[in-house]
Amino acid sequence: MMNHTLVGTLVCWLMFAFNIAAAQTRLSDIPYVENGHERQVLDIYKPEQSADAPLPVMFWIHGGGWQVGDKSDVALKPKVLTERGFVFVSTNYRLLPDVEMGTLIRDIAQSLAWVHKNISEHGGDPKRIFVGGHSAGAQLAALICTDHRYLAEHDISLSVLKGCVPVDGDTYDIPKIIMTAELRQTLLWRKNVYVRASTKIRERP
Repeated sequence: MMNHTLVGTLVCWLMFAFNIAAAQTRLSDIPYVENGHERQVLDIYKPEQSADAPLPVMFWIHGGGWQVGDKSDVALKPKVLTERGFVFVSTNYRLLPDVEMGTLIRDIAQSLAWVHKNISEHGGDPKRIFVGGHSAGAQLAALICTDHRYLAEHDISLSVLKGCVPVDGDTYDIPKIIMTAELRQTLLWRKNVYVRASTKIRERP
């Protein structure tokens, strides 16, 4: 017979899981480009109960080295933010190496433009959008929030963005990353030359 304590624990866990699910409404795979690529979609999470006034919006960009990752990689962020009166949007975008780097940020701009135009239908305030992201998503978030040109292509001002929340910003300085990678490769090459050289011609520093 199953231990009563274990049964109680399972019941509590199921109730907790149900409460998480019930606390928010999720709308999945909404295209932000008409007849676009399969990755040009986003998810919207909003509080279960309608608010009296439009809610601020958190627009989230997933990480993954610009090559992998998905909008579903959000853990408990939607739950935490919807409980605090936010609408949470998580977006996908096309990835390297299938497209060039500039395409990624333009996908983010298109997704944000869709949110700005349509989020009021889902209880969000188009004039109070916060942008966040993790790792590669942090770099894209920082770029979209500081370079007006990408949103300007959609006639949107940076003034609608009320905050930027980049998480794990190692990816901000792209030139530094490239230089570091090149230096690492050079040092590795020198090490390999030494290791593979004849013991008769090796020179120790």
